[in-house]
Amino acid sequence: MSKKSLILTLGFFLSVPSALALTPQDYAKYFKINLDEELPSYEELSKKYAVNDFYDYKYDYSWNIEKVFDPEFKKRISDNGTRQKRLAFPEEKVLQQMIESIPKEIYPYVGPYMHTVPGIPEKILNLPGIKETKNKFPDRIAPQLKDIPNIEFVSPSLYFILMPEAWPQNNPNIEIPNFYPSYPKVVYNDKFYEKVKKLVPVEKYAPDAKPEEKKVTRSDFRTMDPTQTSLLTATDVKAFADTLDGVLDYAKNTDNLSAIFNAGALLDQYEIDEKTGIPNNNQIKDMVNPCQRLVQKLKILGPKKETEFLKIVAPKGFDLKSWAYTCDKTIKAYRVGQVNRKTLLELKAFSRGYYLPEVRRYNFDAQMFQLSTMQGILEMYKAPMSDVIEVKKNRKILKEKFKKMDFMLVGNPIAMHY
Repeated sequence: MSKKSLILTLGFFLSVPSALALTPQDYAKYFKINLDEELPSYEELSKKYAVNDFYDYKYDYSWNIEKVFDPEFKKRISDNGTRQKRLAFPEEKVLQQMIESIPKEIYPYVGPYMHTVPGIPEKILNLPGIKETKNKFPDRIAPQLKDIPNIEFVSPSLYFILMPEAWPQNNPNIEIPNFYPSYPKVVYNDKFYEKVKKLVPVEKYAPDAKPEEKKVTRSDFRTMDPTQTSLLTATDVKAFADTLDGVLDYAKNTDNLSAIFNAGALLDQYEIDEKTGIPNNNQIKDMVNPCQRLVQKLKILGPKKETEFLKIVAPKGFDLKSWAYTCDKTIKAYRVGQVNRKTLLELKAFSRGYYLPEVRRYNFDAQMFQLSTMQGILEMYKAPMSDVIEVKKNRKILKEKFKKMDFMLVGNPIAMHY
């Protein structure tokens, strides 16, 4: 049994997190990206944030070990061996927050297991409600397991399946009323059909009708100097789609992917320190604007990496900034065009604050994570109707390209699988 498995077990009960007086809208400012911002280099960020937790053994091979005992190591083990203060393990705070967040009715199903895990802090084991569960078998058992002989000897790590609420069959179904559709009386309106005939002349759609000459519209032109707020055209979207094969080849290179991943971790930490990042949840910015974030990471990696990627997008008339803007707007419009009814209802619930009373039941850190996630999901589906229409004109080619990329853009999710 390990502390990690305990946290995963507690996670079984934590399906919804929380908020104080905050709302999702409070996090909207964190999703704004400035591609003109000066960012430190990869080397500068590495020196600032890279921490070597490994002990320096001061030898390369076992036959080179010094004969004199290392005084630094001796001092360290002496101090740690005599100190009164216990060294906390990294997940201790998270574990305590999870325990305090779950309903007290769940304690009998996780408390006995916690008392068997080595290294759990006394302050957690002595929490009211957890302390009393030591070596105690739960009183309430799911009916499906009640008649099993010697069930009381089951491992405490499996107590959570004994909880009646863990079984869907034991949860009462909500009665759904029957809805009977009412059909309006249709009255024939002569004026309405006259207007329809003017707008859609029958002769234009007859089998022998000649096709109309194609008119040149805004959709046929590229946008000059795209910005974060400029509208897309179908030609913009087509040009972006034509860059995706090259982007996929770039992502298949493990060195490129590793460098982008490392730059992303440093960028997240830098933004949190600069108060422009979301504590505990900065990665969601990559889902909202994956392309602008990618360009930021390339900027951190330096001119060489920027030039490598520029060679992919430049043949289609893009620089890094215009490609990033076009890419993110296309992805958001694609998401909106593919949204299903379930997702739409969730987005409405997030925007109208339906979940806030439930979210505010939990501790501040969990609230912050949940609220920023809710706002991030809303930001993922922000697109003007004009962009959605232009993207739909290229929906087939985009779906083929995204599917080929497994709906990932250099390590970042770009759309749901439809």
